[in-house]
Amino acid sequence: MKGLKVGHYTHEMHGTGASVFIFDESAVGAYCLCGSSPASHELGTLALDANVTHVNGLALLGGSAFGLPAVNGMMRWLHEQKRGWATPHGAVPIVPAAAIYDLGVKKDLPPTEFEVYEACVLAKEDNKASGRIGAGTGASVGKVIQKAKRMSGGLGRAEISLPNGTSVLAYAVVNAVGDVLDESGRILAGARLENGEFGNCENYLLSGAPEENLSSENTTLIALFTNARFSKIELGRIAKMAIAGMARAISPIFSRYDGDLVFAFSLGDKVAAEMVVGAMAAQAIQRAIMNAVEESIILA
Repeated sequence: MKGLKVGHYTHEMHGTGASVFIFDESAVGAYCLCGSSPASHELGTLALDANVTHVNGLALLGGSAFGLPAVNGMMRWLHEQKRGWATPHGAVPIVPAAAIYDLGVKKDLPPTEFEVYEACVLAKEDNKASGRIGAGTGASVGKVIQKAKRMSGGLGRAEISLPNGTSVLAYAVVNAVGDVLDESGRILAGARLENGEFGNCENYLLSGAPEENLSSENTTLIALFTNARFSKIELGRIAKMAIAGMARAISPIFSRYDGDLVFAFSLGDKVAAEMVVGAMAAQAIQRAIMNAVEESIILA
C-alpha cells in the first residue's frame, strides 16, 4: 500500500522476532482491545482524547512485555529520519506497539532494540512475506487441550481492493489459544491429538471438559491499513467491526488468556463508506489469519 513500508527481523535461534510498519507521512490511527491479557505500549496516543493526533508507525513484537522496550530501536531510526511529533526540542517519534508471548519457545530472550532498528532498515513497500517470520516467529495455536500438541502460528497478510480503488491491507500475528479455521469452518491448525487428528478446542469445551490451568501466553495482533480517509473515531468503529474476522477464523477467541488487539490506520485520501471498509477489514483479517498458518503449519 502506498505510504507504508513493512520490515521484519526473524531470530530463528531464539524463536522470536519483530515486525515494523513505517508510515511515509504521519497517520491517524485507532485500536480495539478485545482480549484480556495484552502487552502494549503507547496505546494512549491512539485514544480519542489524546493530544497527539497522528503517529509515525507501529511495532509488533515477540517477547511479551519484555519485548516492548525494543520499540526504542524504531524510535531511534525514525528520529534519525527527523520524523515525529513536533516539539520545541525536536521531533519525537510516536510509535504504538504490542507484543505476543513467545518466551520459552526456544530461549527466554525477547527481540532487542538493535533487531527492531534492523527491521526498519530492511522495511520496504509491498512486503508480501508471511509465515514464521518477524513477530510471528515463535507464535503457536491450539492450546486449550493440555494433552494435545499445539501447532505453529505465524504472520499472515491479506489485501482486499474494490473497483473504485479503495483498499484494505491486514497483517495478522497469530498466537491464539484456540484453533484456526478456514472459510468453511474446517480446522487449518490447532490442537493435535496423539493419533494426529485435531482435538477441536471448541468442541472440547462444549463437551463439558473443565477449563484447565491455561496461562496468558496467547495473543492475536492485527495491523490494519486503508487508503481511505477516516477520523480517529471512525477508525475505532472500523476496528470494532473488523474483529468479526478474528471470530470467524479463530475458535475460541477473545478469552481471558488472549491479549487480542486490532490497530487501524488511515494512509490515504480515498473517499469511502465506513461500513464498507469495516466489512472489507473483517474479511481481510480472516484471510490474513488463515495465511499465517497456511504458510507455517508445523507441530510446535
